[in-house]
Amino acid sequence: MGDSTTINEGSPVSLAGEWNIGNAEESHQLLTQALERGPDVTLDLAGVTACDTAALQLLCSLRKTAIERGQRFSIAALSPAIVEIAAALGLPLSELMEGAGDGL
Repeated sequence: MGDSTTINEGSPVSLAGEWNIGNAEESHQLLTQALERGPDVTLDLAGVTACDTAALQLLCSLRKTAIERGQRFSIAALSPAIVEIAAALGLPLSELMEGAGDGL
């Protein structure tokens, strides 16, 4: 998934590099692993240098799945690239962050 991805138990899943349709399948697999590793899902997206709508769809899907499973979902950091594409699509960042940490 882009330049690097780090999945260590008990720490945020850190994504870096490009996150787009070209690596959507790999991204989906890695994010699924994040869901399977425990009750808390925390993402650090500060290192994402570019993203597209496919990346945001995966992010929204991960959030929804985590919440449906009763897992806590949170985003530790967003990169300017994610903020920019969310704004361009009219997706309020509050929707990505909503329910963070409370499993709702």
